[in-house]
Amino acid sequence: LGEEAPVSSSNNSTAATISSNKQKQPSLCTYAFMVNRMTSVSTSEDVNKKLKEVLTSNTGWKAEGFPKRQPRAGFYAKETNAHFSLKIDVSMETKYMTIMSMKSYGDNFKNTNLEVNVTIQEKGASTSAETTKKSSKYEVTGYHETKTSIHVPHKFELPDGGAKKGDIIVVNFRLVSGSYFKIAGLAFCR
Repeated sequence: LGEEAPVSSSNNSTAATISSNKQKQPSLCTYAFMVNRMTSVSTSEDVNKKLKEVLTSNTGWKAEGFPKRQPRAGFYAKETNAHFSLKIDVSMETKYMTIMSMKSYGDNFKNTNLEVNVTIQEKGASTSAETTKKSSKYEVTGYHETKTSIHVPHKFELPDGGAKKGDIIVVNFRLVSGSYFKIAGLAFCR
């Protein structure tokens, strides 16, 4: 497969950004990471460490890869019906979820579709349906016909206008078709 295009992003769980004059800006994300040599997440061990903060279950996904050679580091599914779940404690108003995933022309990427189900549980709410905000489902495909492999950001609006500080975001990822997928970053931001 072709060389993966480099991407850059903040990957700190507090996700503070630094301006050109090195002054700190306000935090932008409740939780975020991006696999990139310019961030602190560049190896499969770094991916595991970052996901460990929020991962609640995992079947069929594995952090693999290298910082400078193929395959590049990321969170990979290599089997049918692979799925994992995250639980994110919201530290600030959070309106969007971004998934940085690979799109490729390789046979192993054909017919790959990742289903993402997001639910927001309100602060102080019990587990009843009345206190859980509406869920939303999204789909991300892994295949394209362009003869190169690239990372593509997929930005989704969270259900009911997003989450407030103190809420909990529960996210379930499932490979609903195909048997190969790569995630190179996740962000839950304002």
